[in-house]
This record gives sequence, structure tokens and C-alpha cells, in this order.
Amino acid sequence: MGGTNGDEGESNEWHGDSRPTATLLLDGDSASDAALDVAPESTNVLVVSVSRSVREVIEEWRRRAGTLPATLGVITYAEFDRSASAASSGTPSRQSLPGGDVTVTSMSDPGDLRRLGTAITLYLDDWVDADRKTLVYVDALDPFADAGGVETTFQFLHLLVRSVDQSAADVVVRLAPSTTDERTVNTYRPLFDRVVDATATPTLDDDERHALLSNGRRRFVLQSLVDQPTVGLDRLAARLARWENDTDEPTDTQRARAYTALASVHVPRLADAGIVTYDRSAERVRLAADNWSTDRLRRYLAAPLDDDR
Repeated sequence: MGGTNGDEGESNEWHGDSRPTATLLLDGDSASDAALDVAPESTNVLVVSVSRSVREVIEEWRRRAGTLPATLGVITYAEFDRSASAASSGTPSRQSLPGGDVTVTSMSDPGDLRRLGTAITLYLDDWVDADRKTLVYVDALDPFADAGGVETTFQFLHLLVRSVDQSAADVVVRLAPSTTDERTVNTYRPLFDRVVDATATPTLDDDERHALLSNGRRRFVLQSLVDQPTVGLDRLAARLARWENDTDEPTDTQRARAYTALASVHVPRLADAGIVTYDRSAERVRLAADNWSTDRLRRYLAAPLDDDR
């Protein structure tokens, strides 16, 4: 692994490849967590965060995916003072939380990247034989680089990418370009298979944008994804059928009509434009947060447009 395929401004299915993938996400907006679209029931997820607590990580996953991953691990620096099990030396220890397959490792020093690497490796070793996919997500690289320096962070990333590759896992690392100089960003780029610039603006002219967003069914899809960035096509069709027919109990025919329209016309067109991504095999639709921010979509959806439904 290693060697970027270049920047990707268009929509991406990050976990559609058969081999492990290392992705550098250039974005400072936490809303882009929606782009980490995985099948929760068949994925082990490890979240590494300096600023977010375990509760915040759990609430974010539940809000976006509706449920937690099969196994969720959290390495956090936000709860060290409250964790009785945290130790500043020796092997990083984990604490199981009640009510689900969730474990937490509390850390104290984001500059100690060797210790962080050990904590990540312990999770990967435990999950290597599981019949599930594994995703490691570093939700902000900047605090580690600030504490440990660019060279040390580069070495950490090099070992991280190699470790997840050997474990057949995926890794996504977010870096805020607004607070990181271009030279530093370019230093990290070669370590990753691909670099996704989530700050890039899609190239849609005014006529095409109006045509896409003026249609009632497509506007309904986008409004639904603003509220819940990932949703199954069946559920989306059921919501559309209720809305179109002004009823809480649409008929099977009404639901089928809505499903066919979404699957064959409206969702593919939005996907072609890079506004959503559509996993046909899993029948899941998600907002392409690497291209479109929720705030930007809200502005377009709030504007008066003709309805050509």
C-alpha cells in the first residue's frame, strides 16, 4: 500500500474495493463523517479522536447510521481524567462499556504516537480473524501533528498504513487543509492510496444544478439525506410514497411506484452529478459529503424552485 491515485473531486465509494484502502480526507468539517459509509452489522470500526468523547462518537454513529457497528472501539484523549483504567505507561488498556460491543482506550498525550500505534495494533490483532470488514478512522490528524511534529507524524502514518494493510483493513485519516500548510499536506500524500479533497466544489453549471434540484422527488431525496445522510432505498421509497400520497399508510402499488422512480431515474441522476452515492448491491443511498456540504444543500433546497415532478 502507498502511492496516491491522485485527488478525487468526484463522488467516491471508499469501501467498494476488494483490497484494503488508505484514504487521506482533506476536510475540516465533521459533517463529512457521513462519507464513512459502512454496513454497520458487518464492520468493526475503530475511531481515534483527540477531542471527541465516547458518548459523542456513539451518538454520531447512531444518528447517521441508525445503529452502531458490529464492534466499536474508541481511542480518545477527551476522557483521560475520568478514566480509572487509563495508565500513562505500559500497554494501553481497554474498558468495555455496557449495552453493546463497545470498548474504549483512554490516552493522555497526543504527542506519544508510538503509544497510539500500539493501541491501534491491539485492536487490529483482536479483529484480524473476525469475519467482518475493519475500518480505522482518525477523525483529526492536526492535533497529533501539532503535538508530535510533522516528521514523527509522517513516521506514524507510514506504520499505520502498513499495519492496516497487513490486517486487510481500511483506514481514513482526516486532515484540515485550512489549518495545515500545503507543504505538510504534500508530505503526507504519498502514503495514501487516494486523497479526497472534500473542499472541492462540484462543477455543475446553473442550468444543470437547477434541473437537478427543481424536481420534487429529487428534492425530497436530498432533504431526507440532509436529515439522515445514509438511508436504505426501501425506507426512502416508503417515505416518498407517504409524502406524495399524503398518507401514513401508502399502498403496495404506491410504494412500488416510488421505489421504481427512485431506483431507475432520480437516485442514479443525482449519483451521476456527484451529489449522492448509490450502492446498488446494498440498496443504500448516501449524501456525497466529500462534494456537497449539508449547509450548501440546505441553501439550495430553501430557495424557491419550480417543481417538475
